[in-house]
Amino acid sequence: MFLEAALAPKADPWPRWQAFEAASTAVIDHRPWDQFLKKYLKPVPDGVNRVAYGRITGDDRRALYEYLVALRLTSIERFNRVEQLAYWINLYNTFTVRLVLEFYPVNSIKDIEISSNPLDGIFSGPWGRKLLNVEGEALSLNDIEHRILRPIWGDPRIHYAVNCAAVGCPNLQPLAFTGANT
Repeated sequence: MFLEAALAPKADPWPRWQAFEAASTAVIDHRPWDQFLKKYLKPVPDGVNRVAYGRITGDDRRALYEYLVALRLTSIERFNRVEQLAYWINLYNTFTVRLVLEFYPVNSIKDIEISSNPLDGIFSGPWGRKLLNVEGEALSLNDIEHRILRPIWGDPRIHYAVNCAAVGCPNLQPLAFTGANT
């Protein structure tokens, strides 16, 4: 555990994602993610919330993909900080689920060997690969967590909000984050 913490990417803020409109009252619709979680996230006796990947229908796969497209096309700087926080957490969590779903059946997200960074091979998994494009910027899951969420908000609870889709990660929450509930 100490080795992983020592080698984790540093919280290096990405200035591009620090812009926001403090007075904005606009909200982002996270209902598609919330509905997906209510339908497919199942608590089990060991206390870990698990996604029922094998039960996900084609229609729900498409809905999940469409939600991700909508998030990626959102001009995030026009929202206030709490809406942005919910946006980035939901984007991270939804994308990890979508990634596992894309490679399903897979025993662990750590078995998805698509990272472009040779140092990521130390831990294995897809976190270092730039797989998302938001506002024309290529992003990795590591970018979202370590260059946007952790340094911009400076809140240690972020570790418990983002879910890396592995059993050893904090539980995926059974509801979508919103500006109202973050």
